[in-house]
Amino acid sequence: MQLLKSIDLYGKLPKGLAETTSFGALMSVITMIFLGLMIFSEFIEYITIDVNSDIVVDESRSKDMISINMDVKFIRAPCDFLELEAYDIMGQVLPDKYKMLIYYRLDSSENVIGVFKNEQFDVEGARKGVAEKQGCQVTGYVKVFKVQGRLQFGPHRSHHYIPQVGNLNFPLDYSHKILAMSFGEEIHLRQVKRQFSQGQLEALSKTQRIKRLELVNTPMQHEHYISVVSTSFTLLNKKQYNVFQYTANHNEVRAQYYPQVYFRYDFSPITVNFWQTKEDYKHFLVQICAVIGGIFTVAGMIESAISYIVKLKLH
Repeated sequence: MQLLKSIDLYGKLPKGLAETTSFGALMSVITMIFLGLMIFSEFIEYITIDVNSDIVVDESRSKDMISINMDVKFIRAPCDFLELEAYDIMGQVLPDKYKMLIYYRLDSSENVIGVFKNEQFDVEGARKGVAEKQGCQVTGYVKVFKVQGRLQFGPHRSHHYIPQVGNLNFPLDYSHKILAMSFGEEIHLRQVKRQFSQGQLEALSKTQRIKRLELVNTPMQHEHYISVVSTSFTLLNKKQYNVFQYTANHNEVRAQYYPQVYFRYDFSPITVNFWQTKEDYKHFLVQICAVIGGIFTVAGMIESAISYIVKLKLH
């Protein structure tokens, strides 16, 4: 038993031999406050979710189809003279079955006044739309292959009926406001925006291109150049969302034939990966032990040194 007691690292002084001082009490209070702050800081770091990232080569296939989601207001062009055509880099037209779009008629104040059914051209309806200075809001999505291509808004088929409508203030003005535009599945985009702050998922959203007054008699063509980057976001529970970031530039030129709006897009050959990380609980416990031990050790050294200096001066 005596041998066992000899290796006791936590030997106790008899209560009567322990000397308490006011300075020691003050150091104890300061130590406990500092200790509490350090433990709170470690706890905040433990519960904080960090996000790491890297870049790899995109290995997905070009035959994969993705959604281009949009909500665009054409504030000065009636729905009668607005159609969307989608082309890939080879000039092939995307079939209508991949276009899930709804066209809404807008009044001159940009309020929805009805749904436009783009089935057969209605001359009287077009005349009314022009006379009332209607606009058109296009919402929905288009499925495209993961290759370079373009979306074109304009009077592709309806321009043949312009002479029948008559009394038009030409050239047509395709000034537009992009309320929302994104690439990828909407449900994944909503989850990513809720869980992550990284990524540029809607670079064109809440932007607008309005024709300048000095160009009122000039047919203008608006062109958006979009570079799309495949991006994955992974949660702590390993659930993964695959969406697309993009950057966009804009230009406007004089139209050779009739005004249009182009969205030219291309896909980058890289993929950006984001994933959430969190400090392991074992590392958190080690940090807490280190903080407690370090603070008490340093505080004890400071208290002992100051007490020794004070005693020397008193004697």
